[in-house]
Amino acid sequence: MGQPILIDNDVLLKLARYGLLDEAIALFECNSTDAIVLTTAKYKLLPHNNRLQFCKDEESATRLEAFLQTANILDAGLADPDLWDLLNAVPNIDSGEASLFAVGATNSNTLVITGDKRSLKALCSNDSVADASKALAGRVVSVEVLFLMLAEFQFTLIQERVRAKPDVDMTLKIVFGVTVPADFESVKEGLNSCIRDLRSITGTLLYVPSG
Repeated sequence: MGQPILIDNDVLLKLARYGLLDEAIALFECNSTDAIVLTTAKYKLLPHNNRLQFCKDEESATRLEAFLQTANILDAGLADPDLWDLLNAVPNIDSGEASLFAVGATNSNTLVITGDKRSLKALCSNDSVADASKALAGRVVSVEVLFLMLAEFQFTLIQERVRAKPDVDMTLKIVFGVTVPADFESVKEGLNSCIRDLRSITGTLLYVPSG
């Protein structure tokens, strides 16, 4: 069993649409039973009245549904309640991200995977939650960090998946090549550039892959 991985809804949806849910968590020697998702994940990402509203195609929806059936639901009770309240009061940190950060900060063996850059910037720029930012140092995986790891592990597959769904993420679309596929070094530099920009704002918050 790997370390628990807390995943936000935005990342879940992107990985489901790319068909990379299993590949992403396998990077951390985990499987879906190690994943922890928000209580809102199923009804927000797979709304009952239109299950394809966000997934766009049945294959992605089925993939996400299967993953959610074995993933764990985030227990906000695992977080320090005072810290949860502080995080919820910070502008640009929504309730879902606040829950992920609060549980992650309280439980030092977890990783947090999030695509919400505004919340990361807010977390690292508001003195009231400095303790949370410090506690999470090195344990937050942004989308760019995640896809750099994926690209280094199996570049051809990842590039094919990203380029097949150009509407999923604009940054990834550009980095992996719009008109023609970008080569590995170009992709690596593009992702590293994004990561450097985010690190300049978030300091030591982001995860640093070993090796």
